[in-house]
Amino acid sequence: MTAAAIAIGLAPLAAVAGPALAQQTPVPGEFAYVNNNGNSTVSRLNTTTNTIVATIPLPPGANTIGSEVTPNGNFYYVANAGIDNLTKIDTFTNRIVAVIHLPAGAQPNGVGITPDSRFIYSTNKGNNTVSKISVADNTIVATITLPLGAASESVAVTPNGAFAYVSNSGLNTVSKISVADNTVVATITLPDKSAPRGVKITPNGAFVYVADNGNKTVSKIDTTLDKVVANIPVGMGPTWLSITPDSAFTYVTNNGSNTVSKISVANDTVVATIPVGTGPRGMWININGTQVYVADHDSDTVSVINVANNTVDDTIHFPAGAGPEGVAFGRHVQVPVKVTKTRTKSSSTSGGIVRSKNENFTGVVATGGNGDKVRKKLGGIDSFVEQVKQRHLNNPAFIKHLQAAGLHG
Repeated sequence: MTAAAIAIGLAPLAAVAGPALAQQTPVPGEFAYVNNNGNSTVSRLNTTTNTIVATIPLPPGANTIGSEVTPNGNFYYVANAGIDNLTKIDTFTNRIVAVIHLPAGAQPNGVGITPDSRFIYSTNKGNNTVSKISVADNTIVATITLPLGAASESVAVTPNGAFAYVSNSGLNTVSKISVADNTVVATITLPDKSAPRGVKITPNGAFVYVADNGNKTVSKIDTTLDKVVANIPVGMGPTWLSITPDSAFTYVTNNGSNTVSKISVANDTVVATIPVGTGPRGMWININGTQVYVADHDSDTVSVINVANNTVDDTIHFPAGAGPEGVAFGRHVQVPVKVTKTRTKSSSTSGGIVRSKNENFTGVVATGGNGDKVRKKLGGIDSFVEQVKQRHLNNPAFIKHLQAAGLHG
């Protein structure tokens, strides 16, 4: 991919407003998307300035629900429950590059991605199935059948990539699926009337947290036992969860209380309740674990919570009626550009061999007694390498990319 192509869609660095935001440390290559089911769009955020820098239209009536960025940062997937498909967006260009069609009536709700970025899992609430999709060729490679009436909502893949956990709101259960053979290997029963929605796994892989939307609790599942080990009371209508990178705290949105509960993983207690916008739904913690971004569906905002002091750092405003449903973070891993001074050294051995010691080219050539000529040719190669380097360094598009390296998207 060219430097110019990489630069498309990435926002320039802007001044950061507010003392709370100024304390945050930018993560090179970080970006976020918000899927809006009120106006069938996706918004790209610059997470340094907390501004919308791109808007990607989806088909009318898409009714986007779950979304996620591949761990390698290359693609963003959105589940469109209203039109039975998934949209695949290139995160470098902010363009739709594929649409994965599911059976009519599938109503995809949740999206989960394997850690190696090879497969997508889509929970299909309408037909009690889970689709496994290849990222490489956008095809459905497996369909996992769940019990009748499962009404699956969300899915999360374990950090080791071995299992996917699916919340079944119609049966008050969680299904554990083997990624290797695409079968349900365990079913975990939740409390009666829990109607589970969001599901998240601690980064250390020890626990699964489930938002029990129907009974104002969060269930904690031990992944070694596959059983519920705690039920934590939270606000009304818990919907979605996010967990800090150190596996210390779990956050849950309380859709009916307009709050977010912060839960200690160590002792299963709520340590903070944070007021946010109206109708909070999806949420995501930024890459370095310092802020939580909450999609406030009914107030058309995203609240940015400071993890350290449990207060709202910032509020991002969306167009009226946008209906932010979810947030997903990603990161472009920057490839460092090393520019070094060219040094050329040639030597001839008694066997008629000339070696180039250029840092950018290493060659061994049998000279057959023509050492001087070969030295000359190697010198020409060294000169060519230097010219190519200089040409790229003087290319405005390449310079623009270098200047953008390390900025938030």
